[in-house]
Amino acid sequence: MNIQIITAPLIGGLIGLITNSLAIKMLFRPHKEIRIGKFRIPFTPGLIPKEKPRIASAISKVISRYILDEETILASLASDTIKNAFEHKYEEKLNTWKAVEISFRELLQTTGYEASAYDMEQRMCAYISNYLIEQCKEEELVRKLVEQIFESFQDSMNPLVYKVGKKALHAAQRTMIQRMEEMVDSQGKEFVSGYLHGICEEYLDKPVGETVVLLEEKIPNLKDILWEKYADMVQNKFGKFIATLNVQQIIEHKLLDYDLMELENMILEISKKELNALVWLGGLLGVVMGFVNLLF
Repeated sequence: MNIQIITAPLIGGLIGLITNSLAIKMLFRPHKEIRIGKFRIPFTPGLIPKEKPRIASAISKVISRYILDEETILASLASDTIKNAFEHKYEEKLNTWKAVEISFRELLQTTGYEASAYDMEQRMCAYISNYLIEQCKEEELVRKLVEQIFESFQDSMNPLVYKVGKKALHAAQRTMIQRMEEMVDSQGKEFVSGYLHGICEEYLDKPVGETVVLLEEKIPNLKDILWEKYADMVQNKFGKFIATLNVQQIIEHKLLDYDLMELENMILEISKKELNALVWLGGLLGVVMGFVNLLF
């Protein structure tokens, strides 16, 4: 029997295994170029270390355009999975708060947040009072209210009496509007802020559980409202933020920061099965070429 029938395919397969295995190794190794004097040894450094900046740029471009684009990120932040997690956490926290028997004031004192809560209350009261008074001025609510009162008063008056006192009535109306606008301007914010502060103080002395139950009764769809606010914030606020966030640059810098050994291990871990198949495919092709060689 001609021994070449066995040796030729075996040698061909061995060469295929070695060359493919070496080619894969040369993708990553050596990490740095090797020189003999002034001459650089060819294929040093390896392909991936040599082309690392270009590869990082290409990968980051693909990921930012087709995988982590703005639409995908926003959809993920308001996905059904996130919503289910939110609803589960909401119910869990709600039941926990319902079981709390101490007052909000005692709870804040126990947790050490009393001063922070007071500062937050002051800021909230100031913001709301400023907003309401500014809206009142903008919509001219004082003038509209006084005019409505005088119109009702006018409708109830005797037409003859109204005709006699019409000028005096209109003068009184203008004076009242002016005085009330001055009062709103000088004392309105303080009045609204004081009223809100009184409400806060009232609720601070109520048991936490009782307040939570009352809140649930007053606003039964609070969970849906909170989720809608969050989803709206994701679209309007996060959308603007992500639009200014350079995802491609972040990914590219992250890839460039990877140590070459870490990058090699990461790539090998992801494609180990495929690379091994490539090595064995090289061996198989070597065996086939060995057989073909015997035919010619």
